[in-house]
Amino acid sequence: MYKLAATVLLMILLGGCQAIPNASNGDASTPAPTTLSFIDLESFDGDLQRALNEGTNKVTINFFDNPSPNETPVRLQKWIAKMQDAGGTVQIETPPNELTPKNPFALISMITSLWSGNKAIKELNKDKVLSSIDSHNAVIQLERNSNGVLMIGQVVFVKR
Repeated sequence: MYKLAATVLLMILLGGCQAIPNASNGDASTPAPTTLSFIDLESFDGDLQRALNEGTNKVTINFFDNPSPNETPVRLQKWIAKMQDAGGTVQIETPPNELTPKNPFALISMITSLWSGNKAIKELNKDKVLSSIDSHNAVIQLERNSNGVLMIGQVVFVKR
């Protein structure tokens, strides 16, 4: 009788030792997305780092609210500045079927705002998260919204 009770108790205890998968471990086994939506949160940095380290040739960033070229989010400026610091290039694509930009000063101000990110990158050079951008180039695709205002449509990081 005691042996039977001890065996049942042992089986119950061993059954309770079943490993429950951790949510963070489950994320590591799923492939990183190659298209991200930009949200100005620290979690975006981790998602972008994971996507860049995945080994895909191209990572595309879409926006929920497309920013103006001269209002590029600081978080994204840091990534682009780090990429340029590592020898990467930035290519700006104008909207389709548009021969020349209607406002070339908007493009110039965007480049200026990207250069201002270089100051911040010097402080963040110790950050290992940003080092995953070192072997990439960027393509900033511009588009016009319904009011004809020039906006950033997508940013695509392409492996060199």
